[in-house]
This record gives sequence, structure tokens and C-alpha cells, in this order.
Amino acid sequence: YVAFYPPTIYRKDHVQAYPFAEEKDLHVNVGRLIKFLNEWRSNKQSLFEKILDLSYAMAEEGFWMEQDVRLTAAWLQDLLAAGYRQPRLMSLEIDRQRATIGEGDMKEFVPKKLPSVHLGVDEIGTVNYEIGNLIKWRKNFGNVVLIMHVSGPVDRVALEWRLLYGRIFKTVIILAEQSNAELAVERCALSHAYKYLPKVFGRYGGADGFLFLQDHMILNYWNLLQADKEKLWITDKIAHSWVTIPLESNKEEWFVKQGAMVKQVVGSSPVHFQTSYKESMGEDKIVFCGSELFYVPRRFVEDFGDLVSLVGNLDLHHKIAVPMFFLAMDSPQNFDSEALAGTVFKTNLAANETFANIYTAQSPAVFPVKVMNEIDFIKVIRLMSKGDPLLMELV
Repeated sequence: YVAFYPPTIYRKDHVQAYPFAEEKDLHVNVGRLIKFLNEWRSNKQSLFEKILDLSYAMAEEGFWMEQDVRLTAAWLQDLLAAGYRQPRLMSLEIDRQRATIGEGDMKEFVPKKLPSVHLGVDEIGTVNYEIGNLIKWRKNFGNVVLIMHVSGPVDRVALEWRLLYGRIFKTVIILAEQSNAELAVERCALSHAYKYLPKVFGRYGGADGFLFLQDHMILNYWNLLQADKEKLWITDKIAHSWVTIPLESNKEEWFVKQGAMVKQVVGSSPVHFQTSYKESMGEDKIVFCGSELFYVPRRFVEDFGDLVSLVGNLDLHHKIAVPMFFLAMDSPQNFDSEALAGTVFKTNLAANETFANIYTAQSPAVFPVKVMNEIDFIKVIRLMSKGDPLLMELV
């Protein structure tokens, strides 16, 4: 038998444990649930993070629904609003070897009130608004997949990026020029990264959307709560990121060739793609966009995949293809252009400038940054902690 006793309960209890057949509210798959709970582990730091992590894991395993996950987050917010003081967790060696119990050691089962330290919690510490913010961010982005392309050495930074953004997003997919099976890094050339995205889209059919991010840009996720997850986001309001290139008088061979491929793809596209694109751009110019950061909601995933198929084996560059896709999928008037409008974007830093000089926690994103090792990562974390103070627990 199994009995459950809340850690702070106080009562004289002389009742013996009873079989699950008498418990009407337990899950129908109680055997599988117990096995899952016994095997479940979390590397999250705080109690509330562990609760959210378990809630998502139970939803993924089919023990409850998305609505239950939302209710869990709402419950934690209610606890905060009521002034609940979150206990600080102590480390426990859950998987250590247990002592063997002989027949002579058997005793009658008598539940007792135990000091909280024996239950793995230290009931001190104060819950403040940082925990509430983390729950709010996780609730907002917990079903969004982050796809990140890393240019630096993945053996030094891949786990760090996952640690940073994995607290907020459903999952973090790491792409790089070279794969690394041990770190779950997938091979993808940045110049054609858009061609790889439909493979990722197909794995997460229930996701709300997909956010693509290059490691040269830092995402201040706390400033994106008001962004519309049903619309496309891209840096179309950032002058140096979204640039219109004329084709007729252009003498740069690369742009001319890319423009020819754009015309070819648009010309072979279904009418709705052609109409949307031509209304925005015409045929005598193209858009060049670094595409360091953009968001594709669930309702546009199929369109994005169709456009990738239309490109086929053409050598259309990521910086040309992505803005073309966005203009073909929808009118810029329908983008949530304000989501990333406040991005700090500098094409080149002056000799006396560093990322710390240009970083601000008030913008949705900041570019450029160069993270090549753990030391660089720690510097970034300390800057980001201005917007998310709990990040200091990572360093």
C-alpha cells in the first residue's frame, strides 16, 4: 500500500494504510502514475519550478491535459498573491543505496509528524515577485519551442544556452554547423537554416509556435509577454536588420542571383503566396534581413513548410529566404511588428564598445553578442539578471 501525508499536517492518526480500491479520486492508471513519479527527476532549483516541471511532464505523459497545466500555474500565482512563503529546497540523495531491512527490523506502521528538514524542505526564505515573474513567463512561453543556432564551440556553450532558455520555453533545440550527439546538437548550416526548420516543426505538433534565435542575439523574454503568439514576428521595424535591396541598378552579383531565385520561387508559388508577396514588394526589389530572430505561430507552420518545398535545391540564402517567406505568408500590416520593434541592433561595435555598453534589460532583444565559452556566458547572465534576478542562481 501507499499512503500520502502532507508535510505540514498535524493530527493524531491511528488509521492503517488502505488499498487504492477504496480511493475514488486517484488516477485510473495509478500503477503507471506511481512508476512515473518514482522515476521522475527534475534539475530545477526552486519548489515552484519543480512543480511546473512536473506539471508539464505529467501532461506530456498523458496523465492530465493542457488545462491542468494552466491551472497549476494559476494555483501557484494564487499562492504568491496570498503571501505564501516558498520553502527553500535542500539537496537529497534520492537515488542512493538504501539499507537492507531484515525481518527483525519490521515495525508497526505509525504515521508521525516529522520536522520539515526530514522531508527535504527548509521552511525559511521569502517568496517575492521574481518567482511570480518566472511562473508568468513560463505560463506564457511554456508551449513555445525555441530553435537556436549556435556559432560558437558547442561543447562549451550548448548546455549553458539550454540552461538559460530551458527555464522559459517548452524545449530548446540547438543547431550548429557540426553535430554533437552527446550534447543533442543537430547539424544545420546557418546559410540554409530555414530548410531545416520544418523537420523541427514536425516533432512538436502541439506547440503554440516556434521561435528562431541566433546566438549573436540575446533574447529578453520578459519583454515579450504582450506579443501576439498568433501572428508572425520578425525585425521588420529595425532599419539595419530589414533592408530593401533594389535589383534593376544593382551591380552586386550575389544580390542579382538571389533576386533571380526569389522571382523563380514566387513565380512557381500558389496564387495566395504570389499575391501577398507582390503586394508588399513588387518584382524589382528584395528584402535582406539577418533573420537572427523571428517567430512562426502554429497556423503558419504548414505555409512555411510549403515555401521550403518550393525552394527545393535552389541556393537561396537564409537572409533572403526568411523575409521572402514572411511576405508571402502574410502582409506586414498583419505582423506583430511591435513585438521586436524595440530591439537594440548594431551592425558593428566601436573599438571601445562592448556588449555590456549596449545591453539594456528594457529591450526585447540585443544584438550583437559573442559567447564563446563559460566566462562569456556568465557575463551575459549577469547582465540579463537585471530583468530576471533569479538568473544569478545559475552563476
